[in-house]
Amino acid sequence: MFNDELAEVFSELADMEEIEGQKWESIAYRRVAMSIAGLGEDIRDISRRNELRKIDGVGAAIEKKIRQYIEEGRITAYDNLKKKYPVDFKQLRKIQGLGAKKIASLYVNLGITNVSDLRVAIESHKISKLPGFGEKTEMNLSKSLEMSLSAGPTRIPLGEAYPDIMELKDFLVDSGLFDRVTVAGSTRRMKETIGDVDILAIAKDKSKAAEVLVESDRVSGTVVRGESKITVNLKIGITCDLRLIEEGSFGAALQYFTGSKEHNIHLRNIAIASGMKLNEYGLFSEERQVAGRTEEEIYSGLGMEYIEPELRENTGEIEAALNHALPDIVGYEQIRGDTHTHTVDSDGSNTVEEMMLRARQNGLEYIVFTNHSKSLRVANGLDGAGFRELNRRIDDASSRLDFPALKGVELEILKDGSLDLGEAVLSEMDFVLASLHQFVTGDSDENTGRVVKAIQSGLINGIAHPTGRLIGKREPYKLDMDRIIAECSAAGVCLEINGDPFRSDLPADIVRRAINTGVKFTLGSDAHNVADLSNLRFATAIARRGWLGEEQVINTLTLENFRKALSR
Repeated sequence: MFNDELAEVFSELADMEEIEGQKWESIAYRRVAMSIAGLGEDIRDISRRNELRKIDGVGAAIEKKIRQYIEEGRITAYDNLKKKYPVDFKQLRKIQGLGAKKIASLYVNLGITNVSDLRVAIESHKISKLPGFGEKTEMNLSKSLEMSLSAGPTRIPLGEAYPDIMELKDFLVDSGLFDRVTVAGSTRRMKETIGDVDILAIAKDKSKAAEVLVESDRVSGTVVRGESKITVNLKIGITCDLRLIEEGSFGAALQYFTGSKEHNIHLRNIAIASGMKLNEYGLFSEERQVAGRTEEEIYSGLGMEYIEPELRENTGEIEAALNHALPDIVGYEQIRGDTHTHTVDSDGSNTVEEMMLRARQNGLEYIVFTNHSKSLRVANGLDGAGFRELNRRIDDASSRLDFPALKGVELEILKDGSLDLGEAVLSEMDFVLASLHQFVTGDSDENTGRVVKAIQSGLINGIAHPTGRLIGKREPYKLDMDRIIAECSAAGVCLEINGDPFRSDLPADIVRRAINTGVKFTLGSDAHNVADLSNLRFATAIARRGWLGEEQVINTLTLENFRKALSR
């Protein structure tokens, strides 16, 4: 989206000013980049209302730059510095261990401008010879680079791409040229990362329908164009296929292009064993189409229940469908509250009131505020006095806005497994999440022991983002998850499914492992601004992909029953 593009420009400006030694300019640009990325509306609308100065970090000089970008699509100061540093900061910043100054050193000394250049320099051992690097740094960069590329160079987190994909779909619908438009592929299955986008549509005039796609401002160019399929490049860095389907085959095509590949192969084998044929045009008995208009017809024709897209990974869902034993998985509309959010009081960008208003606008019935505790200084964690003052304001805002807001904390698990705040302060909280951010080692027993001690403390309600992974940046912590699941079940402590697109934590496979242990789950957006509150959808998707039912997710409860479930 436009906000993200502008935020990235200011992030790069911050990097380049840091290289230039302009400390305060760098801090100012980084601050405004964070503010713009966290806005809940298009900054162009804010500009039209002459309210840019109301954005945190925007003064006269930065306002002028924002207006130039809105009007001209460029910022002079950025262009001048980019000539000096023609570097792909966005991609190189994703490599753990590379900050602005190290990226500058790589460029000045070795001419490295992108990830490909970095890989060549690592393989030829040129980096270890640079001042401030050395062999250990080179080895760590090599590991980080491989981790970054492990999901493939064109795969991006679903949550990062989802708003653009939905905007593109809405753009097609609003054109009036289509009778039906549906997103398929891994987006419809709500996979954590996606490599491309598949859109299926029905249109009376296929020629005009194909033309309208390239007019979207989400599209950067056309790859190939045919009578019933057009492929374009999207500005988010992946391709999109628009397929124009006949109405009588739409259900079959939707099933086929939703996937997964393994799921489809299994279905086709069942069809063959029944003397039929299944493809993207329908289910056929000899040459007669017996199903194809809807997906439900396809599954029914094969003698099974309809299978929700999130389950279609060939991990037992087909066998369950044949036996009419599929779980009744939790629905997106059943989530009543968000149990993991941050405000400007620690490391968020919006106030308590702003987060509450957006939560209500999103259809939620309550919200839990879980700002960081004091030991996480990088996130401006609060001490006991800070939380007491914040909790007073939460209660006041909840009363004024007539919207239930609960008092909580994302509590640091300290090095020895003790907790960052005392029992007196925690007793005043409605909801306590505990998490590992610091002092994590390569020793599974040590890490697990810290988490287990927190679980057994009797002072917490849940474990936040349990594996600690950051997709493409950091592997999961070394933990004995089976032991943690068992301890949570025994102590009545929830496991969180975190909807931050770069966390997606717990992963669906671990959720699936835990469904019969008695453990309960809590779904949180980990929102640091009002826009992030939509991350709750991605947490729900993981719950669905992990086969969870409504009764296993505590924030499907009404506020009254949610409070009753929070005994510590």
